[in-house]
Amino acid sequence: MNALCTEDPATLADQAVANAAAEIRTGRLVLKSPVRVDAATVAALANNKAIAENLATMPYPYAEQDALEWFAGKTESRVGGRPFSIHLDIPGEKFIGTIGYGPMQEGGNPEIGYWIGEPYWGFGYATEAAKAVVDYAFEEDEITILEGGARITNASSRRVLEKCGFEYQGFGKTYCRALDEEVPVDRFALTRPRYQGLKWRRRTRG
Repeated sequence: MNALCTEDPATLADQAVANAAAEIRTGRLVLKSPVRVDAATVAALANNKAIAENLATMPYPYAEQDALEWFAGKTESRVGGRPFSIHLDIPGEKFIGTIGYGPMQEGGNPEIGYWIGEPYWGFGYATEAAKAVVDYAFEEDEITILEGGARITNASSRRVLEKCGFEYQGFGKTYCRALDEEVPVDRFALTRPRYQGLKWRRRTRG
């Protein structure tokens, strides 16, 4: 569910400028480009099997070095995708998770992925962040389709996708790094026509 791509390091300077401009504010959250200063906090929240076993690429156990490598990989990958760190919109902007979208393989459709630290479960933050990123993807990057997936045992993630308007596409399998095995997943997709009909979407364009 995490979108990781590779790109020539020669483009990093241009990407850094683009990343700095990508900031989204919602009612309770600030979504912005990941920065290495959050590495220790990321590691503290991500070192949780209950999170890792529901993601494709997150390792478990998860150390600060894993966070640094994640930041490096994410900020160097811009083949049609964007990562965001999720912060509470309070003094100090407390980090609580990550979200983003991009193709799982070159030439593939962009796929949304996200995780929220366990202390922050149950407050609707994932749905709030996902709706904001869906808006950004369709309105700013003008994508035509956004895909998503959830383990069949992860009802919470499935509800997030459904609340954002994603439609069920069928059953599949995805390799889970933390478990070192393929796991069954439900596949979802959101097309531009369906997105444009959603009542909650940000109507900044026609």
